[in-house]
Amino acid sequence: HQARDSAAVTGAHVISMRAIAADLRGGRWRDEMRTSWAIALLYRAPSLPLVWLAARAGLGPTTVTLAALALALTMPLQALVLSLGYAGLTLAFSGVLFQILDCADGTLARVTGQSSRRGADLDFLTDMAQWALLYLAIGILADRTLGGGWGWAATAAGAAWLRLFARLVRDTLTDDRLQSHTRPVHLRELPVILVTGLSGLIPFLALTGSALWLSVWFLLVYAMLDLGDALLAARRPSDP
Repeated sequence: HQARDSAAVTGAHVISMRAIAADLRGGRWRDEMRTSWAIALLYRAPSLPLVWLAARAGLGPTTVTLAALALALTMPLQALVLSLGYAGLTLAFSGVLFQILDCADGTLARVTGQSSRRGADLDFLTDMAQWALLYLAIGILADRTLGGGWGWAATAAGAAWLRLFARLVRDTLTDDRLQSHTRPVHLRELPVILVTGLSGLIPFLALTGSALWLSVWFLLVYAMLDLGDALLAARRPSDP
């Protein structure tokens, strides 16, 4: 198995950009446009050159995932210690870069034949950790900008907990019936698709300055809506 993985990485050196870009076509792209349109539009295409570079360097998808995790772990520290003139900018940049890395590791795994359940689980846990750390970092930044102790950080942490709980509800109380996205989109679904896909814009909340208090409230309300949608999804009948 180890030899096969090494051969896959070695073969990745000759993978063309055209082959990598082919990952944007098909059902996976349509599914992401339904569930995370901001991520699909803003980060998926910029991740392709990174996939090409990683493949040529012989890097595996796990290495990319761990690099993304290391970046995410710095987010609260950035918000806490950097000067306010730079903290928001660097935090937003880190959030954007994380999303690009998060897109890249999955594509790299598919085009090099290194997809695995363990890799997918690590990617999922890293993604969830990143949202919690980013939410907390935005709350810390709000406290430093607006004053008033750690109230905004606590509120943002609560929003992060609700978001993670919503994902837990989806994973335990729903099944593949909710993942059937081959049918046409109904007009009544568009508002849900639009709101759900906004999560890809959350890194830019770090740039809101004196309006960071609004950004923290947005995170809390958005997490509540996410949890409500997850609970409703668990009650929907199966698709025919």
